[in-house]
Amino acid sequence: MAGTILCADDDRHFCQILSRALGQAGWRVELAHDGETAVARVRALAPVLVTLDVMLPRLDGFGVLEALRQDPAHAQTPVLLVSGCTFTSDYEQRARKLGAAALLKKPVPLDQLLALVASHACGDAAARPAPAAAPAEVGGTFDEIPFPALLHHLHGLRASGVLALEDGNRKKKQIQLRDGIPIAIRSNLVNETLGELLLASGKITRDVLHESLLRVKRGEGLMGRVLVAMQMLDEEDLAVALRRQAEEKLLEIFAWSSGRAKFHPGTRIKGSANTLALKQSPARLIVGGVRTRMPIQPIDRYLAERASRLAVRNESPFYRFQDVELGGAEHTLLERLDGTTTLGTLARGGETVRRNLFALAVLELIELRDAGAAAPRRAAAPPAPRAEEPARADAEGLRAELAALAERMRGLDAFGVLGVERGADDETIRVAYATLAKRTHPDRFAASGAAVRRLAEEAFAQAASAYEAIADETSRLRYVRDEADRQKLQQELDLGQRAVRAELEFQKGEAALRGRRPELALAHFQAAVDAYPDEGEYHASLGWALHLTAPTNPTNRKRAFALVHKGRKLAPDRAKPYLFLGRLHLVEERQEVASKMFSRAIQLDPDCLEALRELRLVNLRREKAKTLVQRILRR
Repeated sequence: MAGTILCADDDRHFCQILSRALGQAGWRVELAHDGETAVARVRALAPVLVTLDVMLPRLDGFGVLEALRQDPAHAQTPVLLVSGCTFTSDYEQRARKLGAAALLKKPVPLDQLLALVASHACGDAAARPAPAAAPAEVGGTFDEIPFPALLHHLHGLRASGVLALEDGNRKKKQIQLRDGIPIAIRSNLVNETLGELLLASGKITRDVLHESLLRVKRGEGLMGRVLVAMQMLDEEDLAVALRRQAEEKLLEIFAWSSGRAKFHPGTRIKGSANTLALKQSPARLIVGGVRTRMPIQPIDRYLAERASRLAVRNESPFYRFQDVELGGAEHTLLERLDGTTTLGTLARGGETVRRNLFALAVLELIELRDAGAAAPRRAAAPPAPRAEEPARADAEGLRAELAALAERMRGLDAFGVLGVERGADDETIRVAYATLAKRTHPDRFAASGAAVRRLAEEAFAQAASAYEAIADETSRLRYVRDEADRQKLQQELDLGQRAVRAELEFQKGEAALRGRRPELALAHFQAAVDAYPDEGEYHASLGWALHLTAPTNPTNRKRAFALVHKGRKLAPDRAKPYLFLGRLHLVEERQEVASKMFSRAIQLDPDCLEALRELRLVNLRREKAKTLVQRILRR
């Protein structure tokens, strides 16, 4: 029999989705919605793994983990620590000290979460489920998981596949999701066909609809193309109509009073479907659907079931940087949340307030907490979402903006990524992060290609990483200290790499000189000097090679002298600069000075054969000169 996994999270909808996904994967799943219950259930069930939310009521995730580690029976139970808030360095250190198997920041892709569970779950082979024949399916009734909550969590899980829905009255729809974002929809409803929607909007008449249907049956094409051929629509009208048709099919689901949903990961809609070119994030879609389409009865039922819980403003990062498009009423409501008012008290404000409460709760912008529960300790967070300017229609402009941001951030430190001074305070950094995160959030580029979405994910992750590193004063001090250590280490590594590269070039230059190829030697010595300009031998060798390329050119020789002299200053204890200086002085017919240079080279390196040979030749010439003078004097 498969082992038991405990999911401990106060978000019941998230638990429902995760429970079904793990159940379909073959695990037996149990749930807990507060910390004390989680500890009790672990001791009673002995699960092979625990997924544990950090911000649990009654006892937070770290308190649960501490209690488990103090119990010898559960000291080694794998725990995946999950949080919707930023993991500070203190969080990370504490999690490592308590032996958390992994730290996961919401949203967590479903396939990644399932893989981590399979990897870390303990127990013998018998406790592991058999490999699933098909991917895990997620879903349930709308009473268990309202459609807005399901859409929200599938987005949070970055799920890709088909969400199949039916309402019990023969209505059936399929939504194609890519990374949790609806991209296409298919419906079996006749009144949602293009012709019926155009008829209802007054764009065409009943006679035109009848004629177009006849042409479609005769195989003249799809309804839209037929209407264009009949000159009832132009291409622009058709594009607008198809977009509205797709959006209407999606929004109509919010109006269902009941229904059942099942998500099939990794699958695609079979047959034709309307493409959803949404110009808004799933958060905006959910808010709009709840405001205008959803029946009030399930909203009231949801609020009544949670009436005794405290409504607290949640700083969840998942929707903090997206275009949630909250209006004045929602912001007024959020400002009222001081952690002392129950959901039931807030829900007395009329239907509009109740719809707003439901939408904010489903999107987790409002956190519902049991009365008397201590407020969880959170990392500093940027301001809550504000109403955004209208969505930009210029997709190319968005891509250009993203590319420019990614290029700007490349190679910068955390302060540079966020565009703040090193002396900036917490509030300035939070605002800068919120602004940058909104501009780089992957959901802004949902309709773009895979490369653009990947670039957005990397830019967004870079912004988040920078903020986590310098969010508060303690973190900034640690970051600056560590940065100095990293820079010093990097400089040492760079210096070592440059030294190796320079030495290889120098050796190639010497080989070229031995092969009597001074031009090639000059190029290699120059590369050695460029890579490591503090080495005197490289400058001296460069000067000698320069002279050999044009030995009769006085200007060339003057520059060669300067390079060799620089080499001697940089490396006064090396023989080669003196060797090359001696040779250059010989060319200038200054034998006495050359002799001193060769002697100095030999003093520094008695094994410098070239200097020994040159000094011997100088002495021979001197002896010959003396002998010649003596013969002349005898005459």
